[in-house]
Amino acid sequence: MQNITREYNYSDVYLIPNKCVVESRRECSTSTVIGGKVFDLPVCPANMPAVINEDTCEFLARKNIFYVMHRFDMDQIKFIDKMHSQNLFSSISVGVNDESYKQIKDIKESNLKPFAITVDVAHAWAPKVERMVKFIKDTLPDSFLIVGNIASGSAVCAVESWGADCTKIFIGPGLACTTRICTGHTRPTISCLLECASHASKPVIADGGVREIGDVCKALACGATMVMIGSLFSGFDESGTQIIEIEGHKKAVYFGNASEHAKNGKKSHIEGRKVIMDYKGGMEDFLIEVKESIQSGISYAGGRDISAFMNSQIVAIN
Repeated sequence: MQNITREYNYSDVYLIPNKCVVESRRECSTSTVIGGKVFDLPVCPANMPAVINEDTCEFLARKNIFYVMHRFDMDQIKFIDKMHSQNLFSSISVGVNDESYKQIKDIKESNLKPFAITVDVAHAWAPKVERMVKFIKDTLPDSFLIVGNIASGSAVCAVESWGADCTKIFIGPGLACTTRICTGHTRPTISCLLECASHASKPVIADGGVREIGDVCKALACGATMVMIGSLFSGFDESGTQIIEIEGHKKAVYFGNASEHAKNGKKSHIEGRKVIMDYKGGMEDFLIEVKESIQSGISYAGGRDISAFMNSQIVAIN
């Protein structure tokens, strides 16, 4: 008989306020560093077609906000070249199949150097991912290499030992993900992040499960360098989301990468679903809200930048 460990999600905990040390919340810096580059926010949209497209990447890059372009039906060389021609950084995703190896080779042969490459698979603690990580580090060593997704401290140690510069963690917490339903496997976000961050010697991206902006502050308190968000970044004019009309009202079609919708009706290995959400208009106000909310969080944490969250006491509410 196994011992059962109690673990916690974002919704199970809160942060206890510390003494405020700033005159105004506007003094608080929300910047973070990924790959040696300073970005204005510690958040980025999920690398999903339902969230991000090339226009989203340009929009965010011009605002110095990190992004990871998805890997589906992508001409990687054309995308990288387009971003670089505008003096914008490029950040791409690849898989682990033969086509992904060809993409990496083609990028090398084209003398292109993407700022960041994400090896993006559902379960990255696997031999095929190890082979791809080592291939990328040999072929494009100057690119910042993110690898995910994983969900344990042991996995973090393994993936870092392969050569990853950053790990992307969580399996199953996303709004459109059904892995936990289909397979019985997941990890509650808070407990997973605390364990993974404690084993990491390099940056950690907390990917998924964010339902409110305060969850970002909780993730930073648990050791995340960056927080990747799906549903909250979906449904804007600048998102990759499909906008439809239902009974005279604009709606957004949000779906998981492994959903039947994403696979054009194919029913093999479905671990995602489609969700109809409200259309949200322009993204500008949302980004301001995110920044101001994190600034307020920093002031409650008793600091001047996001490092203050690491001093926060976390309490469970149930």
